Amino acid sequence: MIRAELAVAAIALIATGAVASAQAQTQTASPEPTIWDHNGSVVYLVANGQSREFHYQKPRAGMLDVGARPGSLLFRGEIDNGQYSGTAYIFSPHCGPIPFQVKGPILDNDERITLTGQTPRLGRNCRAYDSSTSTLEFRRLKPNDGAQSQEQFTAVTAPRVESTAGSELPSAPTAQPPATSQGASVYVAGKGKYCKETAVRGYLDCFYASFDACQKSNKSANTRCVPNPNSGT
Repeated sequence: MIRAELAVAAIALIATGAVASAQAQTQTASPEPTIWDHNGSVVYLVANGQSREFHYQKPRAGMLDVGARPGSLLFRGEIDNGQYSGTAYIFSPHCGPIPFQVKGPILDNDERITLTGQTPRLGRNCRAYDSSTSTLEFRRLKPNDGAQSQEQFTAVTAPRVESTAGSELPSAPTAQPPATSQGASVYVAGKGKYCKETAVRGYLDCFYASFDACQKSNKSANTRCVPNPNSGT
């Protein structure tokens, strides 16, 4: 009798644990990505807590020409009180991905998002000499509009988060960058203590809390990790 009671109690504990585990998974599971239009390209939004990321799903022809691919990162940041803020990326076929800071509100009952920032202008030597105000607009696609895009999305594997996407870079004549105390401009994306150097001189992606994390993340890319010049590290 005692053994039977113990067996029943054990089964009950296992069942309770399974239910609790299922509930925990339900509570922590990230919502499904939503599909949006961005200037003629189809993109998808990944939400995880306060974190937000836009990735290309179906880049338009112009973006394909400058290097965007399905899964390429367009924006990485967070949401706070109905406002997005973070880093967006523009493409240059010659200079590679260029990060710049943006922020903006959610509009029209979560159907539209606008992000505004100062887009750097580069010369032929890939050095920034000026900037201009740019606005990125995202419009959420309705189920019927995005049905075909959703089917294509299921065939795209989850991308690694890297600085490889954005809008086209406006053309600019050759010019020298503004001088700094070090004699060259440094544009920093992110607030991490350590940064990886990008393909464009003077541009740093700073999303790493430690030097080891930066090295580990970029080991295969053979990029150099340096302290964030804005953090005082």
